Amino acid sequence: MTIEGTRVFRKLWNALNDKSVRGIVLEGGSRSSKTWSICQALYLTGLQDPKRIAIARFRRTWIKPTVLDTFKKVLQGLEVWQDEAFNKTDLIYSAHGSTFEFYGLDDSQKLHGIETDYFWLNEAIETHKDDFDQLEQRCKGKWIMDYNPSTDVHWIYDNVLKRDDVVLLRSTMLDNPYLEEAIIAKIKSYEPTPKNIADGTADVFKWQVYGLGKRARREGVIYTNWTEVDEMPAEPRWTVYGLDFGFTHDPTALVKVSYQDGKLWTSELIYETGLTNADICERMEELGLSKGSEIIADSAEPKSIEEIRRRGWRIRPVDKAQDSVRSGIDKLKQYPIRVHKDSINVISELRNYSWKKDYKTNRPMNKPEDENNHALDALRYVAMMKLNTGAGEYVFA
Repeated sequence: MTIEGTRVFRKLWNALNDKSVRGIVLEGGSRSSKTWSICQALYLTGLQDPKRIAIARFRRTWIKPTVLDTFKKVLQGLEVWQDEAFNKTDLIYSAHGSTFEFYGLDDSQKLHGIETDYFWLNEAIETHKDDFDQLEQRCKGKWIMDYNPSTDVHWIYDNVLKRDDVVLLRSTMLDNPYLEEAIIAKIKSYEPTPKNIADGTADVFKWQVYGLGKRARREGVIYTNWTEVDEMPAEPRWTVYGLDFGFTHDPTALVKVSYQDGKLWTSELIYETGLTNADICERMEELGLSKGSEIIADSAEPKSIEEIRRRGWRIRPVDKAQDSVRSGIDKLKQYPIRVHKDSINVISELRNYSWKKDYKTNRPMNKPEDENNHALDALRYVAMMKLNTGAGEYVFA
């Protein structure tokens, strides 16, 4: 079998065949071929002799449009993918006596109970150390993890990369000779060159992380009044749900928001692309939401709101006054925010949602970037509709 591999693949393959290596960490920029190379290498590993290989992301619902889609494309490119070999229910692909099993870390009982020969933790920056520990202690062979280094503080840096039996492979888009020119141009547009600054595309953080594959921390982050928590309040004063619509590129985000003890408590329920309004209703039913639960949604989607309402849900649009984004941000900044530790996308957005920067003066502007804000918009809708100027006052609709 002939593999057209990048430099990342060759380094990964060498590490997989190094007996002194237990774990391999791929840290690097966007589109540097990390995911593609891992799929190639693990498939070839499964060809050598029968192995049980687990492939995991933080949530099961994220598997199909991301790592599973790439795995399928890799095998199709090798002309070996067989539809009948794939169990769509259990997300298991079987080939040559090996199984490639796709899991979400949110299905912890199922995942933590299996023994594997190899495992791969995709987008590991999203995950918790306990999940990794559970997987490693039941893995007989090697393990792989990959991520974009979108934070400069993480348990991986402190607890994994310092190990003698772990290899770190760094990569950038320059390691991928097969990358399309349009994608290269997009990533290069983040570099803070005079032209990019003049064009308004420069972004130091994105260039550091996605262009150079370096660890970085966002400057000018909007929200600093939040912490992670293990549990949500059992009997909050009130609970409301915020909904921000998305589809192709932007995810639909549904967050649960509660008020208790002068604080806002939030947890992520849905964060997924490609959802129709019918899918949203189905997800909410699967999550056990009562149709009497109050949902506040983006007023820019009146048709979607009406369709969901006709299915029996208690949903209404947010009232967007002038400068509603800034006023909503100001409202949220008045309260301590507690975020459930499993709400990985809410946490990611809180870490990255930032003020725009004026590159002529190198100072933040009084306007937020229109990104890293889908779950936070949903949270903002609740704040705008349910909080009076008096701290913690509930506005009864």
